[in-house]
Amino acid sequence: MSDKQTINKISEDIICAAAAKAALEADGVIGFSDTLADNLTKMIAGRDSEHRGIRISRDKEEGFIIDIFIIAEYGCKIPQLAWDVQNAVKNQVSEIADKTISAVNIHVQGVALPKRNGRTDE
Repeated sequence: MSDKQTINKISEDIICAAAAKAALEADGVIGFSDTLADNLTKMIAGRDSEHRGIRISRDKEEGFIIDIFIIAEYGCKIPQLAWDVQNAVKNQVSEIADKTISAVNIHVQGVALPKRNGRTDE
């Protein structure tokens, strides 16, 4: 792997970690959901993806596009939750990276029901 590829890979890992941290700090986010790529990696390679529920792609003209697949807490307002997560991720990633972020897409994959008898129903 060349030096340029190593630097790009490290920066994408840092962007994923920052996006995950910012998303989990938002009220109403329970966790992340697997994407199709995560499931394929788990089935074929037998290992979990490094950044579960977060996908970064490059737009040649604009910059980075970040897709986040979350599980919401029951009773939260999903449009407000998505707005809060989107702003938090955009602000956090902009602070640590000099990359242009063209879009932060929030995909609510499910809602976690409240706990009953010591267990969570999903």
